[in-house]
Amino acid sequence: MCGKVKDIFTDKNDFKVKGGLKKMGNSMKNGMVLVMSLWDDHAANMLWLDSTYPKTMTTQGGPRGTCATTSGDPKDVEANSPNSNVKFSNIKIGEFGSTYAGNPGPGPSPRTPGNCPGGSLSACIGLCPSTPSAAFKACVDTCVTRCNSTDETFLQ
Repeated sequence: MCGKVKDIFTDKNDFKVKGGLKKMGNSMKNGMVLVMSLWDDHAANMLWLDSTYPKTMTTQGGPRGTCATTSGDPKDVEANSPNSNVKFSNIKIGEFGSTYAGNPGPGPSPRTPGNCPGGSLSACIGLCPSTPSAAFKACVDTCVTRCNSTDETFLQ
């Protein structure tokens, strides 16, 4: 998934450069600590998350949400929300698909063949119009609903 999304968004695939899933898996064998935090982004104002990024990329992969490209400046965020905090709760650890109620258990994908436009989540997202951003978001939401995120073609 990471590589396909990076290709679609024309982002640098730094995860692959650093060894990807193989390297991460090897590191996990040595033990890891889960770290979560509340943070801001001095490099890109978090526009990559919910705005247009890079700001000039208005074609496929650029619009990623409805926030203005002027939003997310860490100086504003820190000045306007100096006492921000977060609580993380109900964190679960387990095999994929094992940590929520209604778990279908191991087995074949529940996705109905032909129900996912393009045949995989990444292909479906690739079919979405990039503008307006509301249409892109709605299309991605439909893809997520219709395409199983555990689809092996998406994860490769």
